[in-house]
Amino acid sequence: MIEVGRPWLEWVGYWTVTEAIKPPIVTVDVHSHIFVPESAELVRPHFTPEKDPRTFFSAEESKGYNLKYYEAAHDKFTAPQARLGDMDAAGIDIQAVALGPSQYFYWLDADMAARVAAMQNDRIAEVVSHSPSRFVGLGTLPMAHPQLAVREIDRIRRDLGFQGVEIGADVDGGDLDDPRFDPVWSKLEELEMLVVLHPAGFTEGRRLTDYYLVNVIGMPLSSTVAVSRMILGGVFHRHPDLKMLVVHGGGYLTFYAARTDHAYKHRPELRQNIDRLPSEYLSRLYFDTTVFDPVMLEYLVGRYGADHVLLGTDYPYDMGLPDPLALIADARITDAERELIAGGNACRLLNIAG
Repeated sequence: MIEVGRPWLEWVGYWTVTEAIKPPIVTVDVHSHIFVPESAELVRPHFTPEKDPRTFFSAEESKGYNLKYYEAAHDKFTAPQARLGDMDAAGIDIQAVALGPSQYFYWLDADMAARVAAMQNDRIAEVVSHSPSRFVGLGTLPMAHPQLAVREIDRIRRDLGFQGVEIGADVDGGDLDDPRFDPVWSKLEELEMLVVLHPAGFTEGRRLTDYYLVNVIGMPLSSTVAVSRMILGGVFHRHPDLKMLVVHGGGYLTFYAARTDHAYKHRPELRQNIDRLPSEYLSRLYFDTTVFDPVMLEYLVGRYGADHVLLGTDYPYDMGLPDPLALIADARITDAERELIAGGNACRLLNIAG
């Protein structure tokens, strides 16, 4: 076996950037995560392995690797003060803090789901209150119970001041184009809250076990399926003012939407719920910079506009982007476009004073 990478005890330094070149604006990372250990302990008696598809379909090697990484990076996932140094090193002024996707727990019954989501949101609010000039909160929702989700949206906006939420790419294996979620989309539209779509794994991952494909391919594939179904199922047709950001550059659909447009023109199955090309709905969405390649970033900007691309890192996961400002600097885009991506768009969408 070829040994690549760093000793385990050094992995915690993955997010240390020597010197980031910071633009003269407020920079905002819209894609970061925390863990809420007490919520995991609360649901442990109700958990079975298949409820976490990313881990369920992972090889034992990958499971062991992840456990060691989480142990080494524990404070970064749980302690707000541990994040600030990494943010400073990377040139990040403000971080949007959201739940780690493995803790969505969408499979809980109604009573427990409402209790756990409230606990998690209150913890996110505590992180924000630790350094309110450096953090903003993205809430989590008990999505399997839409009426409870609507109630929690009202609470986190009214009582916690959150301007957005993070949701998974499926709800316990169910797809987001199901009309039962329409009350959730309507409430988010009404309150003009940003929805960050972040997958928790791919539910059909049997062929992705080896080589960490369960994450490498599975995560953007999960978003691709979710967004494709939401477009073709008419979600964005029925909710034209829904503001959604899809992480990991939007998954694969952003780079190959022409195939879906072709099918729309020639196959009646795609025209049941929408009245225009699927790419026209896709162009309403927002995407982050976790694409690792300046050429891919240039494509997103050229195809969807710099006003639809936001800086994101996936902090503190090791599949994240530790030097996002370098990626933006290396892309062949204008300084005005860089400023929009680095923070201008996030300030507008999350109502952050720039």
